[in-house]
Amino acid sequence: MDTLRTDRLLLRPVGAADGPFVVKGLNDLAVARWLAVVPYPYAAADFDEFLGGLAPAGQVWAIEEAGDFRGIVSIAAGKLGYWLMPDAHGRGLMTEAARAVLQAWFASGADSAQSGYFAGNAPSARVLTKLGFREAARDQVFCRPLGQVLPHVAMHLPRAAFAAAG
Repeated sequence: MDTLRTDRLLLRPVGAADGPFVVKGLNDLAVARWLAVVPYPYAAADFDEFLGGLAPAGQVWAIEEAGDFRGIVSIAAGKLGYWLMPDAHGRGLMTEAARAVLQAWFASGADSAQSGYFAGNAPSARVLTKLGFREAARDQVFCRPLGQVLPHVAMHLPRAAFAAAG
């Protein structure tokens, strides 16, 4: 599961060369505000820490389209996480990338996956729904970039629901 391919995308392990792109993307509050644990502002040292142990191969991928960095997708301990650079939004890239990651996840024998989004993040809700995720609970989660607790929708995806979503 180190490298995955789709029709338009290459999902590959995150590397040092991705640092400037990740720092740029996560320093955009329009991106960071929807993420729970990412520091904001995001520094090169934060990326180094991420690369040094928080981004293990086979669990975290850089998303490339035609050789250009577009974002990050991960599945660690069965939890799907992701973000895209602002100029990559609205073209179905995350649905495509997440579908590839989930196909590999379920092919490895997993029975389900989890994810979630902060209330108000309609694009993320659409991605998860297209993949077959269904609402499991509503809760409150601390959003580190905004420094506050926000309403959150927890999502669950059984293997059968993913297969049915196609």
